[in-house]
Amino acid sequence: ARFRKPVLVLGSGGREHALAWSLSKSLEVSCVYCAPGNGGIGAPDGSEDDLGRAPLVSKSLQVKAPLFEEVVAFCQEENVSLVVVGPEQMLADGLADVLRDNDIQVFGPSKAAAEIESSKAYAKEFMQRHSIPTAEHRTFKGKGSLQEALNYVDSSPFDVVVKASGLAAGKGVIVPNSREEAKQAVRDFLENGAMGSAGEELVLERRLEGFECSVLAVTDGERFVALPPAQDHKRALDGDEGPNTGGMGAFAPTPRVDDAMLEQIRREVLKPAVDGMRAEGRRFVGCLFAGLMITADGPMVIEFNCRFGDPETQAVVPLLDCDLYEVLAGCAQGRLAEEAVKVLPNMSSVAVVMASSGY
Repeated sequence: ARFRKPVLVLGSGGREHALAWSLSKSLEVSCVYCAPGNGGIGAPDGSEDDLGRAPLVSKSLQVKAPLFEEVVAFCQEENVSLVVVGPEQMLADGLADVLRDNDIQVFGPSKAAAEIESSKAYAKEFMQRHSIPTAEHRTFKGKGSLQEALNYVDSSPFDVVVKASGLAAGKGVIVPNSREEAKQAVRDFLENGAMGSAGEELVLERRLEGFECSVLAVTDGERFVALPPAQDHKRALDGDEGPNTGGMGAFAPTPRVDDAMLEQIRREVLKPAVDGMRAEGRRFVGCLFAGLMITADGPMVIEFNCRFGDPETQAVVPLLDCDLYEVLAGCAQGRLAEEAVKVLPNMSSVAVVMASSGY
């Protein structure tokens, strides 16, 4: 028998559970630790399930920036062969850099590469530099730019979307229904500190028309593979009513993105992003997630994320017909074999989020 090795998945959501479940099917994996994990992940005693998969075990590790001592010590003690990072905050805090400095293999981008999500201002400028299609925009920073931002809303020939530049757990985007609402959102962010430090810098951009979709790509910083395109639903209530949430569910593949459109997304969005990050000395290793609006003029990027989407991952991962450990470890080692990613034919997948009130 092959020598199996433990894997550590960091995070506590359904996304992490989906990744851990898929990793546990690999013949390379002895055990999947999840930290901090959640009550639904695995048996606490680490017993295997009936299907002969590697056991899933939740661990109460402190994942604490900037040194992440407990994570490093745990990986060294348990001889963890791969760390898969779920949440963006850990990546923005430099977790992947610390692990790499300690010779621990990690699927997830460096702090510098994670800026493609942690700074919307950086992401917009990056897209301009690399001719990646996105809405026209302007960036405003600090209270001193308040009047200028309000003038921009008034004088724009188009409706604007108001975005906090920093990480805001999926809730830093306001899509106003009027100029007055837009100006109130600008005041809330810049003057009243509604989003804390995340909203001290704002991006105001043209509101795009079309339908949204999410494309997750796994990459070793040079090669990449796009996974089946997903659509997520953010509004809290049935019938697309209610406020935006972090996500109420997703399905994949979306029939609205055909093969030709997916090829266009690869060519115009994913390839220039992966190549551009590498050219700027921020080689991106991990999951590059493009949140897209498919407009009459083709795909346009609403945002990039630096990690697996939640809840998209829960819908996309069950469609994979391959060894996820091989794929993610291949990315971490800079040797992604594009043919290693296989998808079940003629299958669809739906994930529904059960959320407590006020989510």
